[in-house]
Amino acid sequence: MIKKITIAALLLISSFSFAQATLEQSYIINQDEGGDQTYFFNTETGSYHYTFDGSNVLRIYTEAHSVYATINLPVDVGFTVSNIQLFTDKLFNSDNLIEFLLVTSQSGTYKMTLLNQNGDVLQQFGDKNEALVVKTVSNNYKLITEKGYSVSNSYFTSKDVYSLTGTLSVNQASAISKKASIAYPNPVKNILNITNPSNKSGDKSLKVFSIGGKLVLQKNISDEKEDFIKLDVSNLQSGVYIYRINEVNNKFIKE
Repeated sequence: MIKKITIAALLLISSFSFAQATLEQSYIINQDEGGDQTYFFNTETGSYHYTFDGSNVLRIYTEAHSVYATINLPVDVGFTVSNIQLFTDKLFNSDNLIEFLLVTSQSGTYKMTLLNQNGDVLQQFGDKNEALVVKTVSNNYKLITEKGYSVSNSYFTSKDVYSLTGTLSVNQASAISKKASIAYPNPVKNILNITNPSNKSGDKSLKVFSIGGKLVLQKNISDEKEDFIKLDVSNLQSGVYIYRINEVNNKFIKE
């Protein structure tokens, strides 16, 4: 299936005669090869977006849609790209190069790697598939890498905490905090545990979409008080899904 991604502002207006949305650029993402990602991110000096079409090539574009960097991702034989996340420019290094985390997987085994825009491998984080950045009260940043798993119907989380010497811009910190969500076990067979966001304003529901954008599951979370929301996904078909709570989005794999 070929998915067309149109990059343009969407305005809700009562009359088309006053429309202000101007088409800037269109992109073709090959989903047959696992391509389902096209996202925007900000650095301290500019705005960018990237596309990944499943050929293990990541392309970063400027706000004006010109190619800024083309990166051949280091994917080991037998592994596939599971996630690409945490685009920053001064969190890990002060060289102003864009850096990001690549997560690859094979049969429940993951590899998390820190790369920069030149394709240089900066650090390996082992068998982890989720990452969060938190700011402490002393204004320092920490990276938390996690992997959820189950043993005899009990759920566990393997977690590593790293101290960071870098910083985030205000825009980056705001954007990353909105995406801060963990779901485990991932892949999942029956019950998915999802981080319960502390901000209770806005939509009081958890929504699950197919990779094609179809709403397949919805749960009211108005009365949820625990740190994690339990979601029964046993009736979903095998595949990749996106869940959304307010402005928080993330993916999980249904076995």
